Amino acid sequence: MKLFKALSTAVFLAIASPIVIGTVVPAQPLLDNRGDAQGIICQINRDRESRYLSSVFLHRTLSSVAESLSEQYANGRLTNSYFDKIYNSAIAPLGPGVSSSYKILGNFKNDKDYVTELENSIHDALFGRTLDAIGLHESEGVYTIVLATGLSQKPSFIETCPSGNSQYSPLEKSDGLSGVVNGVDLPQFLCALNRERGRVRANAFVVHDALADEALEQVNQMSKLGHYTVNGPRKVDESIYARRVHINKLYWVAGDSYHSAQSLVDVVMSSYGDKALDSSYSVIGVAQKNGFWSVIFGSLYRSVYAYNPCPLTLEDVDRTS
Repeated sequence: MKLFKALSTAVFLAIASPIVIGTVVPAQPLLDNRGDAQGIICQINRDRESRYLSSVFLHRTLSSVAESLSEQYANGRLTNSYFDKIYNSAIAPLGPGVSSSYKILGNFKNDKDYVTELENSIHDALFGRTLDAIGLHESEGVYTIVLATGLSQKPSFIETCPSGNSQYSPLEKSDGLSGVVNGVDLPQFLCALNRERGRVRANAFVVHDALADEALEQVNQMSKLGHYTVNGPRKVDESIYARRVHINKLYWVAGDSYHSAQSLVDVVMSSYGDKALDSSYSVIGVAQKNGFWSVIFGSLYRSVYAYNPCPLTLEDVDRTS
């Protein structure tokens, strides 16, 4: 794995007012808000242009990595080994010669102060001639940036100041590394649901194999019948206990009209949010088939902990049995 020599993969946290030393910051655009990725990259690109450098672009994958790093940092679990792991799973596939690094800075009241400190703290990396793209994430004044060079896929035209909220996404390759399990994009589902739990300081869910198997049985039965039924789901308790799985308590929900992992999270949160955010539940199983879905919450007699609350790949998903 290649990293920028000018930037260690260790986390640097800058608190207090930054000291501006020789940084060129154009008056426009005014960065008077917080977490505006388009405004931040516009400012960075203007400053690169003043140094006769080409513009860089916002990359969706890099921003997802930045969000994952931010959540690990907020939980006090961000390590160099975690970055190595996420590099191998999410960034390395972006190109055979890709190099990447990251930086975490806080606490800032607005994007202008952040960009000023960023350009001082990682000047050589941010104004490198070969820099291709960045990913950004902000949470409560703490900013995470991921930088990358050597990307295989790039947009045909790069705007200095992006006109919309979209970020560049590389074309997906059909390599069999799908994140879909039991008909649901599991990393996306867990990331979205765990983000909601994080807001109330509840631990992230761990996938329980037995609960996932039972959820699959439920949707298979509903799909076979062609309509939602409570008879199948009501058997879930005795089915799981019959497998001698050491579950303390269970709560299941099921329905139809599944559209996507995010839509399922929206339904669960709107109708069963009290259970989804209940800190006494620690494990989960989920499945869908032909639009019928099932989600099972459970708690164990033993403690479990999710080290990857926002997994990017199936390898990142925390599981137990």
